[in-house]
Amino acid sequence: MRIIIDAYNVIRTNPESKRIEEQQGNLQAREWLLNMCRDAVRQGEELVLVFDGAGMPAAEKINGGSLMVRYSAPRTADEVIRELGEDATALKIPARIVSSDSEVQVSGCEQQDSVSFIEFVKKRKVKGERPKAPSKRDIAEKILKTLAERRHVAAGNVSNNLKDEFIELISYLCARKLTAQKMAREIEKYLRERLPIQPTPDHQKEVFRTIRQCLESFR
Repeated sequence: MRIIIDAYNVIRTNPESKRIEEQQGNLQAREWLLNMCRDAVRQGEELVLVFDGAGMPAAEKINGGSLMVRYSAPRTADEVIRELGEDATALKIPARIVSSDSEVQVSGCEQQDSVSFIEFVKKRKVKGERPKAPSKRDIAEKILKTLAERRHVAAGNVSNNLKDEFIELISYLCARKLTAQKMAREIEKYLRERLPIQPTPDHQKEVFRTIRQCLESFR
């Protein structure tokens, strides 16, 4: 999909970017729109921002797609947008033109107004945000489960009270912002004091490595 964006039309129909342009200038408004579009690029998509006037073209690869900046001089942005749309149609590339200007339309291209485009970008940004951090219970349960799977501890030896205490320990260690290695040493010491752990003695440091690997999988 090629998404061809009438960049200044988008900037000037959105209250936030319009205010940025009025108070801070064109450069800051362009950066605002570029950052919004970076969050929206998906694999196989090509977003093309077309600005009126002169400037340096640019292109970057993002998430398996691309984001390109074009400046129209000596032509108008409308002319460049129509040309990009016509090229896409001729090459049978699915295309969408983003503009609230009724003059910027090409037969065979989808049309999207500038206001709905910004809402579309914002929704994509929310969906693409980093997943929620795991809970301390998730971390504690994974460590205990993995130790049991590798037969370092017997699952039946872990009482609910011990599990609750272990979750509190994980919370305390996370609050101290220790490295995974230091946390693993503290956790191994804690568990050895409360559970029969195999192998004992652990010359190969198998238990320590197992705990550290569990912690690193959450980072």
